[in-house]
Amino acid sequence: MITITAKAFNQDIQAMLASIHDTYHANELSQKPLSDLPAYIHLIEVDGELAGYGVIWELSTPKELIQKAEKYYFSEDEKYLQKDFYIEIKNSKNYVFIEALDILKDFEGKRYAKHFVNWLKEQYPNKRMYVYSIDKSQNFWFKQDFEVLGKTAWMTFN
Repeated sequence: MITITAKAFNQDIQAMLASIHDTYHANELSQKPLSDLPAYIHLIEVDGELAGYGVIWELSTPKELIQKAEKYYFSEDEKYLQKDFYIEIKNSKNYVFIEALDILKDFEGKRYAKHFVNWLKEQYPNKRMYVYSIDKSQNFWFKQDFEVLGKTAWMTFN
């Protein structure tokens, strides 16, 4: 059985993430200051065993995501390429930013990431969602009905 549980994002969770070596975001999340992380991480478990995790932010103003984007996703000389992102986000209020969605290697290909995205859609039926998609995962997001945001690596749903 698949369960999704919110756990406080604390040093214990960061230590657990530091021990994971086969996901994209674990190392990065284990080293970020707690002030740069949301209050909770969502653990995806299958029959009590960790299968993956999702890190989401519920944001209420455009400034919050713009600050994160500029700090973690845009280099100083790339900001001009992100005009579609800035145009879109400046009018957004009360939305969800999916910072990370990773499935452990032993659980890949079993639709657990899809399950998590469907869970998010149920939890936030009327909120717009944003994700910064790397090339490798873009097809996954397309299959979840996300659309590319202009000419950027950002994708959006709803």
